[in-house]
Amino acid sequence: MTKPLSPIVIELSTPYQAGDEPLRYQSLWLLVRMVYAQQIEKRLLTAAIIRANFPQAQAIRMLISRAFAEYSRLHITVGWGHDQQLNVAMLNPAQRSRGPFWLTQKSLECLKFTQQGVSLAPSDLATFLGLQTPALPRMGITGERKGVDYVMQDMSFWKHLTQGMREGHDGFVRPAALRMSDPFLLAQECAHDDFQRALALMKASLAWRRSDLLPESKQALKRFEHIIAVGQLASAQPTFAAMAQIVHAWDRYTHSDIEAARMLLLQLEASTTLGPVVRYNPRVRFEYLNLSALLYKYDAMAEGCTLRKESADAALQALSYALEAACEADSIDAVQHVAANIGWCLWLFSQLKLLKLTQASVQVQAMRWLGLSEWICDRFGVGSASAWNTIFILRIARGNCLPEGAACLEAFRLQQPLSLTAAATALQPFPAPFSASKGFSNWFSWAQFTLEEYDSGRVNFPPLQLANLLLEAAWFCVYEQGASLIAYQIIERLRALLFELRPSERVFFRDALTCIPLP
Repeated sequence: MTKPLSPIVIELSTPYQAGDEPLRYQSLWLLVRMVYAQQIEKRLLTAAIIRANFPQAQAIRMLISRAFAEYSRLHITVGWGHDQQLNVAMLNPAQRSRGPFWLTQKSLECLKFTQQGVSLAPSDLATFLGLQTPALPRMGITGERKGVDYVMQDMSFWKHLTQGMREGHDGFVRPAALRMSDPFLLAQECAHDDFQRALALMKASLAWRRSDLLPESKQALKRFEHIIAVGQLASAQPTFAAMAQIVHAWDRYTHSDIEAARMLLLQLEASTTLGPVVRYNPRVRFEYLNLSALLYKYDAMAEGCTLRKESADAALQALSYALEAACEADSIDAVQHVAANIGWCLWLFSQLKLLKLTQASVQVQAMRWLGLSEWICDRFGVGSASAWNTIFILRIARGNCLPEGAACLEAFRLQQPLSLTAAATALQPFPAPFSASKGFSNWFSWAQFTLEEYDSGRVNFPPLQLANLLLEAAWFCVYEQGASLIAYQIIERLRALLFELRPSERVFFRDALTCIPLP
């Protein structure tokens, strides 16, 4: 008869210990999370859940390696992979960080958890893991504040913060030489308390990510996390904490960590204290739904996904709710943002045959949504420093033409993209931002105007946006003018820009250029 293993008592209060042995917090959290997943959630712990809980980690491989070394020292056997019947000794360590993770039945039975000496059941582990947030203080306020003292503070913080928010809405990006004068950085320097510093960092991370300044966005997020970790802001301000969770999810999505982003949103929705914030705060709900739609869009576009049509419909449904939330929040910038997402997703899903609609009807309707977004930018002065609306509208306008181009220049120019007049008519009753009354006689004139805005320094597009704009300008220039000098100059400019793009992005543009039959 096999002798039962001695119990291993895990203490969840500092200093963390397993028996008489010290235990690192990350290793302890991973162990507790595995137990909770197996005994309460009845599933294995995925790597995405670990990445979501430690978003500041560039990779979880080192965290997992250290944890497994501690488990080995404590004689706790942990396996990985989907087959729990395999002998752990036979598993490939090179694939360990991929997960999912699980405890052998013997190790699971010998673990006993306590907190300040009091025994805990598996269901009691949720609080330690952060899956259930403690009750919130009155009005979500930490400490006491004398109103007169607060409002008599120097106002430089609010001046710089609101300037940064305005520039963020405009998509304004400061050149590297002027980065130290960035209003978000100035706001951090003028902040009077942790909440103001954290607020400036959160707004900076969102604005810089939107402007494709990913290293700066990541750095701001790390500093934000540090303030949250050492203070009580996250548990004291429910709206603030919910938005912080969404910022983390956006960061994971930006770095193509789709599953971690999805897990962060699921945790937010399931939280007993933060979940209601998503429901009742329209601005937070907009951000939640907008990112949820992009995650569904990712599933819809994944070739191996078995529910692509359902994911496409779920993405459009989330965007429709996000549109309502944006209007409820009185955020015209959010309205234009979600309108653009609706138009582009509608067109992409149609191209992938995920919608039971004709291409012609989708082409006009997608143009309407993107035109609405661009009209809002033009009318209300928001989001005006981004070229994506122009790019998407131009691409949809030629979306009914042959994707592989044509054998010769003459055949290429015989194609019939949607006319500028037809697109302007489709936008009624809104005035078209690219209408003839604004001096645009054809599609290329609009693309050329946007390029001139960039060349004059009035706007600043990241390399990927500029490359897409040059591609559309080249296509319509060749279509409308043939083998002109301007067409050759645009294409040469695009070819030179490819070296600033990622290898995967270069492939797209090189393939696209082969479809423009310029002699």
